[in-house]
Amino acid sequence: MKYTIAPLSLENINDLLYLYKAVFNNSISLGQVLKKYDTSYLGKSHFGHIAYHNGQPIAFHGAIPVLMQYYNDNELAAQYGDAMTLPNYNGKGLFTTLGKQTDKQLRNQGINFVWGFPNQNSEFGYLNKLEWNYVERMQCYKIKTSILPFEKIVRKFDLTTNLYEKHIANVFEKYKVNTYLNGSVFKSNSIVSTVRNKDYYTYKSFSNNFTIEIKGVLFWIKIKNGLLVGDVESSSKNAFNIALEKLKTIASKNGIGELVFQTSPDTFITQLMEGHNLEHFETWPVGYKNFSSNFPLERLKFTFGDLDTF
Repeated sequence: MKYTIAPLSLENINDLLYLYKAVFNNSISLGQVLKKYDTSYLGKSHFGHIAYHNGQPIAFHGAIPVLMQYYNDNELAAQYGDAMTLPNYNGKGLFTTLGKQTDKQLRNQGINFVWGFPNQNSEFGYLNKLEWNYVERMQCYKIKTSILPFEKIVRKFDLTTNLYEKHIANVFEKYKVNTYLNGSVFKSNSIVSTVRNKDYYTYKSFSNNFTIEIKGVLFWIKIKNGLLVGDVESSSKNAFNIALEKLKTIASKNGIGELVFQTSPDTFITQLMEGHNLEHFETWPVGYKNFSSNFPLERLKFTFGDLDTF
């Protein structure tokens, strides 16, 4: 079976919409995809490759440039994401072929290393076929806030989804701030993490996340199948606990079934979670592949907000 492979570009990016729907049942808009892969604020954008069979898109492997830091040094890296293949074409080596093509593309553009959060379908491929190194697994904490998850119910229909999102926007409007979080993992300089600056947060806004302030504590959040917490900035654990109770109340009153935190182990957020009787489990692995980096990549640390879809 012969395939055609093309690098991602503005001319073919619309083909991703078909793959998102067919593989993930995700009706993402063209506008969102354009914003997601437009990282021109870093001087480089639109990385990845699409495979075609008889003119039809059948697989994609994408990467998104991200500025990373270690102490006061910066390097340009890329986060892998959106590895997707139509079911009828699984097992034919497309994941590996497209990944290797994109690796080469990134190297040629001066990307120092790649990293990501492989899911259960891609973990074996990244760690074995694309020769990634394993670091550790992200830690997930869930706080139940509502017996009836009204938000999840209304999202089953477009009309009720739109009405609910307008309601939620009004609820959180008085808590919204334009302050940008420095990043909870920065409390330790001896780690490798994303550079959290205004350009970074402006880019990430394509996914409808926002920052709120409650009782002096900053939460970077997104409301989708729960209240997802991308990161936290707090002066103390006590201040966080007070703000958390208020956030739980807001969520409960508005039918949001749970608060969800995800973070690398041994970070500020894991410290904040200590002492709370929470549902806690491991999720995605953190992995990387070094091209030319001088950073100690085994020290990579992330939060939920670093996920490419947050």
